[in-house]
Amino acid sequence: MTNAELWDKRRSDYWTMAVRYLRLIGNSGFLFTIYLLFVFGSYYYGQFLQWLPETFPAVIFFTLVFTWLTTRGRVRTFFKQGDLIFLTPLEGKLSAYIRSSIRYSWMMETFWLTLSMLILAPLFFDRLSETGTSFILILLLLSGLKLWNLAAGFEEQRVLDRKQYTNHTFLRAGLNAVAVYALFSQQPWWLFAFIAGALIIFYIGYYRAIARTYSLKWERLVEIENQTVMTFYRVANSFTDVPSLKSKIRFRRWLNPLYNLVSFEQKNVYKYMFARSFFRANDYFGIFLRLTIIGGLFISIVELDWGRWLVAALFAYMTALQIETLKNHYDTSQMVDLYPLQTENKQAGHKFWIVFLGIIQSLIFGITASLTYGAGQGLIILALSLAVYSYHLMVRLPKKYETLSRS
Repeated sequence: MTNAELWDKRRSDYWTMAVRYLRLIGNSGFLFTIYLLFVFGSYYYGQFLQWLPETFPAVIFFTLVFTWLTTRGRVRTFFKQGDLIFLTPLEGKLSAYIRSSIRYSWMMETFWLTLSMLILAPLFFDRLSETGTSFILILLLLSGLKLWNLAAGFEEQRVLDRKQYTNHTFLRAGLNAVAVYALFSQQPWWLFAFIAGALIIFYIGYYRAIARTYSLKWERLVEIENQTVMTFYRVANSFTDVPSLKSKIRFRRWLNPLYNLVSFEQKNVYKYMFARSFFRANDYFGIFLRLTIIGGLFISIVELDWGRWLVAALFAYMTALQIETLKNHYDTSQMVDLYPLQTENKQAGHKFWIVFLGIIQSLIFGITASLTYGAGQGLIILALSLAVYSYHLMVRLPKKYETLSRS
C-alpha cells in the first residue's frame, strides 16, 4: 500500500464513522435548534450593532479573534497507536503522507475561518469596509496565513522540550498578530507582499532547519490525533450513544458535598455512581453548566414572550439529552454487570439526577426571567422547563430502558 492509499484509507475510515454520528446528531433535532438560534441571533445582531458605540475598537477585536484562529489548530495525521511500531521505520518515506495531511487540515481550518468571517460579516461591513472585494481578499489571505501556520506548527511538534515548544507557539502568535492587524487595518498592498515574503523566508530558513535537525515525535502526533477524535466523540455523545468514548476524569472536590444527597444503601448504588460520573467524567457537568448559563443569558435578552419560552424549552431539552447519556456510561465496564442489581435500580438512580438537575436548571431559568421580566414570565418558563424534563422522565427514558431490558 502506497502513502497516498494509506492516507486515503485513514481519512475515509474516519469520515465513515463521523458521518454516521453526524446523521444521528441531525436527526436529534440539533439542526432545528441551530436554525432557531440563527433566526434569533440575526434579529438581535442588528440591534447589537446599533447599540455598539462608535468608539468600539473593531480592528483590535478582529485582530484578536483571527490571531487566535490562525494560531490554533494542528495537522490531522490520522496516525494510530500501532504506527509507533509499524510506521516509524518508514519516517523518511512519508513526505507525501504528511503533505496530504497538511492539505486536508488546511481545507478544514479554512472552513472554520470562513464560517467565523461570515458570522462577523455584519460587523465587518458596518465598521471596517463596505466592499465585498476586501472581505473576500482578507479571507483568502487569512487562509494563506493559516497554511503557513499549519506547516510551521507541524515542524514545531518535532521539538521535544515543552518550554521551547510553547515559545514557538507564542512566536507564531506574535507574527500572526502583525499580519492580521495589517489585513484588517487595510495597509498598502506592498506591506502585505513584504510580510508574506518574510514569512516564507522565515519558514524555509528556520522551520525547515528544525525538520532537518529533529525527527518526528510520534507519541505527540498520536496524542494530538486521539485528542481530536475524543473531542468529536464528546460532542456526539451529547446527542447519541458513543461506545468508543473514553472517560476523562476531572476531580471536582468542591462538589463532593452533593454526594451526601445519596443515602448509603444497596439500592442507591447507581444513584451514587451516576453522581460521580456526572460531576467527574466526560465533562457532563461542564456541558450542563454551559447550557444553563447560555440559556439563562438568552432568556434575559430575548424580548419576545414566545421567544423566551421557546429558548427555555430548547435549552432544557438539550440539557436533558445530555443527562440521558449517563445511562450508557458503564456499559463497557464488566465489573458493574456483576452487581446484584436490577435494571429498575439503574433507572431509579438515573431518574433521581434528571429530576434534581432539571429542578436546578428550571429554577435558574425561572429566576432569571422573573428578575428581568417579572414573576409571571418566571413562572411560565419554570413550568415549561419542568414540562420538558417530565417528558424525558415519562416518555423517553422508559423507552430507552425498555430497549435495554430486551437486549
